[in-house]
Amino acid sequence: MLIRNLKVIVYDIEVFPNCFTCTCKDTTTDKIDVFEISKRKNQLIELVDFFSSKDVIFCGYNNIHYDDVIVNYIIDYVFVMKKKTSEIICRSIFKLSKCIIESQDGDIGEYKRWKYSNYFKSFDLLTMQFSSKNRIGLKEMQLSMHYKNVQEYSGSFENEVPEEEIENVIAYNINDVDSTTTLLSLLKQDVELRLFVEDKYKIECLSLDGVKIGERLLAKFYCDKTGISIKELKEMSSPMDFIELKDVIFPFIKFKSKILKDVLEDMKTKTVDSHERKSYEKKFVLSNLGYSLAVGGLHTINKPEIVRPNETEYIGHSDVLSMYPSLLIKHNLTPRHLGKEFLQVYTDVYNNRVEAKHSQRKLESETLKKALNSVTGKMQEESSWLYDPFNVFKIRINGQLILLMLIERLLELGCKIVQANTDGVMYVAKKTNRGKVQDAISEIEAITQLSFESNDYEAFYQYAVNDYFGIIDGYSQSKDPKLIEKIGMFATETKLGKGLTPTIVPKAVINYFLTKEPVDKYIRSCKDIKKFVMGQRVNKKFDVFHGSEKVQRINRFYASTNDYYLFKRKYTEKYRGLDFKYQGKLYDAHKYSDQNIVADSGVTILNKYDDKPIEHRHVNYLYYIRKAQKIVDELRCKQLSLFEDSFINNLNHDT
Repeated sequence: MLIRNLKVIVYDIEVFPNCFTCTCKDTTTDKIDVFEISKRKNQLIELVDFFSSKDVIFCGYNNIHYDDVIVNYIIDYVFVMKKKTSEIICRSIFKLSKCIIESQDGDIGEYKRWKYSNYFKSFDLLTMQFSSKNRIGLKEMQLSMHYKNVQEYSGSFENEVPEEEIENVIAYNINDVDSTTTLLSLLKQDVELRLFVEDKYKIECLSLDGVKIGERLLAKFYCDKTGISIKELKEMSSPMDFIELKDVIFPFIKFKSKILKDVLEDMKTKTVDSHERKSYEKKFVLSNLGYSLAVGGLHTINKPEIVRPNETEYIGHSDVLSMYPSLLIKHNLTPRHLGKEFLQVYTDVYNNRVEAKHSQRKLESETLKKALNSVTGKMQEESSWLYDPFNVFKIRINGQLILLMLIERLLELGCKIVQANTDGVMYVAKKTNRGKVQDAISEIEAITQLSFESNDYEAFYQYAVNDYFGIIDGYSQSKDPKLIEKIGMFATETKLGKGLTPTIVPKAVINYFLTKEPVDKYIRSCKDIKKFVMGQRVNKKFDVFHGSEKVQRINRFYASTNDYYLFKRKYTEKYRGLDFKYQGKLYDAHKYSDQNIVADSGVTILNKYDDKPIEHRHVNYLYYIRKAQKIVDELRCKQLSLFEDSFINNLNHDT
């Protein structure tokens, strides 16, 4: 890979009290260079020379906060270090490593000098993907990307490495670099977007996540328009500790039903702490369906069910187009300290994004979307120049009350509400009422100045409000898999950084309802072991055992019929190694407690993928069949109509 004609070198370091290694991989040639400082060799100068090259850019995972700091330190003190023994050099590097690892978030005083040094160019795949609150380790990323070898270091980074163990350290180091290289290839579009932003808007963002990119874009646009400096902007905010909800509710929010009138009046009596995300919640039942109204959004409380319309019905879904940006623009809910100029800036970004999307300028459209969507989240962060809890409460609270106004009108028309979630509502309506439903939507649009987008579903399979799959209108004719919407537990593709679950289960469930093929037949016919594997990372306070063998804390595995249980062990520090007496009797203290990671099956660990045929893997098919069948049974017993056979026949008419 080249970035602006610079070769991308993926790198990673390992630090021990007596050993330092750095592995670098040239992504244009796949050549690997390993640099070592230990008793057996000292490649200090070679390392510094390599990082001094001007025609490369380095890439890592968490390198901005760790690896870069240490390499900058080495470059900075190379003239001192080259006069020292390898033992002294390693001890010095190890000391800095401990300082970084043990420092609190934001407490970088002791190594600030090297954190912000610019001895070489680099970017970070970790910070590119995740905000500071959501970051995960490289090994967890290896799980979700189905990397060939999920490997933890078997020893302790606190202890010296025996000389005969150094080659294993290097092998581990190379594996981390190889997995980071694979991740880089998977994130090619993310890199391209950031290069586009840097070239078009002159903002350095190769290592920034989407929200930070959006925030920086808006800051640039605002400063360009107002003439104030970034430094001045960062000191601005509109803090408020307590908010009376009656002050944030729009005057046009009105209801007819007693239940919703009571909900509204209850809300108006509440004062909430703006710092608490769960500062307010109201649960109620409306037309036999539970609702939760909270600061974070509205959602229904759903149980498993199948929704299929009969010949006189249709399933409709209506959601607000860009709810939060639209509320912000239409009702001038920008951060109050930023004035009308920010509203103008934000509106321009919105209009430019719409135009870019219609013109199929994908990179520009996605960039401006990040800018639009970054605002409401940052309006809740005290450290952000966008901070204004009062107006973000206005946006969030009124958004869900507006949705309830539409729900009330749909109920008046005899519609059945299937679910509501944040910015949209799904309902079953009579075909003869389609015009009246649209009139109700148009009425809400006129009152609120918002726009709704509606589409139909052929069927909807719901386990919970955030776990469902829906058959979008048109699937029966086209069989286009893009018309199957899969959310939550029904997702059949593993997303980067989102854990690893066996996708064979949702695949079997969805296939059953589309084709009526039994889940056991579908599962047993699958030949791809990757669809059966699952993964879990266990906290450092636990040890992990596979049978009697202690294994690494992060593992990829599948349920099997001929292998041991996988469990985690937590030691009881209070009683470790002690006996005690109670009422004159001597008892052995429980030194630990065990908990199975997979409750009802032994597992085979598959941290390293191989070519073994699935027929030889002793897969516990019953484990997956039971899970899939349980979901099928729970859905079937709650279905709203009994037209299953005719629906299946319609789906398969052209098959």
